[in-house]
Amino acid sequence: MRKFALFALLAAALAVPSVAAAATPQGKLTGSGQLGGPAGPIFAISTTDPVIDGGTTFVGLENDKSGNCDGDGGTALLGGFSYDVVCAHYVASSRCCPGIPKMRFALDFGLGGYVLVKITDNDSSGDTFAEAEVLTLAEAQAWVNKGAIGGGGGTWSDDPIDGDFTVCGVCP
Repeated sequence: MRKFALFALLAAALAVPSVAAAATPQGKLTGSGQLGGPAGPIFAISTTDPVIDGGTTFVGLENDKSGNCDGDGGTALLGGFSYDVVCAHYVASSRCCPGIPKMRFALDFGLGGYVLVKITDNDSSGDTFAEAEVLTLAEAQAWVNKGAIGGGGGTWSDDPIDGDFTVCGVCP
C-alpha cells in the first residue's frame, strides 16, 4: 500500500510541471528585411509587438489541428504601414525543411481579404519570405494552421528578402 501511495505521489508531482509548461504560449517571430531588392519596401515585425503563436497544443508541429488562433497576435510593418496579425502558427520542423523553424501568419489588410506570410529562419544561409492571399478569415486560419496543402490548396509566392528574422519556439 505504501509503495502504491509513493508511486501515485511521484506521478502527480511529475504531471504538474508538464501541465504548467504546456499552458505557456509558444512561438515568436522578430526581425526585419527589405523585400525585392534595394528599392523594395521594408517588411518588419514590431519590436514592441512581435508575432506570437499563442497556441498551447500542437506546438511546433507542421499542422495545428486546433483550428483556432487563440492567443495569436502581433504587428507587421510594411512600407510604413502597420497591419495586425490575426492568426499565427510556429513550425519547428516540416517535411520540406527538416530542423528549420518557420512562422506562418495572416495579416488583416482591411480590404476584404487577408495576406498570408511565411518566414523561414535559415540562419546564415539567408531567410526566406513567401506570401499568398485569401478572401476569408476561415481560409486564412486554415492556411496558417495547416499550411497551403492542409488549408485547401494553393501555393505560396516566394519573394526575395534581404534581412534577418528569428523564429523561436521557447523564447526569452
